[in-house]
Amino acid sequence: MHVKSFVVLVLLTIVAGAAHAQQLPESVSLPANLAESATLPAKPTVSSIPPPRGAAAQLPAEEGRPAPFGANLFTGNFLKTRQDGLNPEYRVMEGDQVSVHAWGSVDINNIFTVDGQGNIFIPGIGPVKVAGVRNANLSNVVRAKIKETYINSFQVYTNLVTAQPVLVYVTGAVNHPGRYAGLPSDSVLFFLDLAGGVDPALGSYRRIEVMRGSRRLASIDLYDFLLNGKIPSVQFRDGDTVLVRKRGPVVELSGDVARDALVELTSKSRHGEDLLTVLPGDAGTAGASVTGFRQGRPFSDTLTIDEFRSFALEDGDRVVLSGAGLSPTVLINIEGEHLGSPVLAVRRGSRLVDVLNHIQVDPDLADTVSVHIRRPSVARAQRDAINDALFRLERDALLSLSDSAGEVAIRVQEADLTQRFVERARNIDPLGRVVTSRDGVQQNIPLESGDTVVIPVRSSVVRTSGQVTLAQALTYQPDWTIEDYIQRSGGFADRADQEKLLLMKPSAQAIIVTDLRMTVEPGDEILVMPRIDNKTLQNASDIIDIIYKVAIAAAVVLD
Repeated sequence: MHVKSFVVLVLLTIVAGAAHAQQLPESVSLPANLAESATLPAKPTVSSIPPPRGAAAQLPAEEGRPAPFGANLFTGNFLKTRQDGLNPEYRVMEGDQVSVHAWGSVDINNIFTVDGQGNIFIPGIGPVKVAGVRNANLSNVVRAKIKETYINSFQVYTNLVTAQPVLVYVTGAVNHPGRYAGLPSDSVLFFLDLAGGVDPALGSYRRIEVMRGSRRLASIDLYDFLLNGKIPSVQFRDGDTVLVRKRGPVVELSGDVARDALVELTSKSRHGEDLLTVLPGDAGTAGASVTGFRQGRPFSDTLTIDEFRSFALEDGDRVVLSGAGLSPTVLINIEGEHLGSPVLAVRRGSRLVDVLNHIQVDPDLADTVSVHIRRPSVARAQRDAINDALFRLERDALLSLSDSAGEVAIRVQEADLTQRFVERARNIDPLGRVVTSRDGVQQNIPLESGDTVVIPVRSSVVRTSGQVTLAQALTYQPDWTIEDYIQRSGGFADRADQEKLLLMKPSAQAIIVTDLRMTVEPGDEILVMPRIDNKTLQNASDIIDIIYKVAIAAAVVLD
């Protein structure tokens, strides 16, 4: 008895992540209104700033709901470009190093460190108070101090050599609360990005505070930064805290907007107008549907866009913006041999023949009998049908049964060939062609928005393609049969199916031909299909089905 074996091709990708915790030796205290205690490392250097965490740490949006407005802020971008802390507005702090050069009646060339009292000590001059001085004013302050001792002519040049790194707490509703190293001039966004950004499920993007002890230095609304480019400038000190408060009331906005989002409200912005200021509706937005709860009971209402602007919103409301309904007109495209505009606006519900009566053509050049339509909805349906067939083929090829080791090797090779065939077939774009003529008479079918009316040019050739030796276009001969055209194209190729062909008419009609003595018409295309051996390929019938689907949908022969 043979033992059945499965040939299953499965690609497993294992992505492992590790989080490392480090115990910190030196103990200090956080401000009383934030936490009880924490452990801190020794004084950092600039090189001790941790690697970017923002991009990897950002959490997904709540399941089934859009992401909060502003959630794309913290992807690591604020960690890529950093200041050196030496900009003109920087204020000198304890631990900074200042280079002082003086010449003339006094000679000074040295680097001085700002001490705990905020001074630098210059020999022969004494202490100079520089803490809190703007970098741009540093030379003036030092010059004024030297002038107290030397009244003769001299010149002074100062340079802030290094800014002392600081340790800043980032806490509250962030993804990775902790203490992070940076420079005093780094922005709040830099420190938030180090902490992985605002927690999208719990954190507020509108209530962020910078604390120094129990004193609030700045209140930050990231919506103001996103919409107006404004954010408070804070010079950090060691032990400062960035606190992200709990998220306030939110409203889910969807429909006719550029991007669905959760929009956070404030006590001063609770109306529809405030919501539309954050995420405006599309140009054609005419109404809004609101669902939520009022006084513990379900609530829903539909408003005009003007009524919605003054409507009071509540936490948990869902707002769907909508347009004014269907347009009374639709746009259709005209392609091929015609005189006039390539795009027409027609009344919704217009029919093909009625529209054709208003399109000017040259009857000697236009093949009006072969007019047909390319329709996007049909192209999508053809794409879905092809993808469904490809999925079944791929599944059957990868899960085929074998009776022996030799057959296993054959099935593996078949699976590889099938995979390559599937990849090629998925790259084919269906045309969505609709045959609109019957027995040479155009049917007056309704048109859809986005339809393309194709008016072929009168042709005097017949094309051969697919499994022929020389695919080419041949001059139409009234007495030639399909066999004659194939013979003049070099005959059938080695892998051709000589018993069943596909004849594509200029009207987009596809005909399966089994009699090679059949005559053709000008503009026809003879598609010679490949022969699939049922004995060598287990899924031959499925492959043939897909080949014909693709040929009819896109006029392309896969081999």
